[in-house]
Amino acid sequence: MKTDKEILLGFAEEKLKRAFEELKEGRGAEPHLYEYLNRAFDDLKKDPSAA
Repeated sequence: MKTDKEILLGFAEEKLKRAFEELKEGRGAEPHLYEYLNRAFDDLKKDPSAA
């Protein structure tokens, strides 16, 4: 079910947010994980019922 309402996603703790952001500059598979998670977040914003 898609919605016209603005969907906000965030992190419960600043420490978790920093760890997520560090994935972007990480080594090996970490940057790929960062991109994968960002796509998943975007999908949830578009269709929250997909969760």
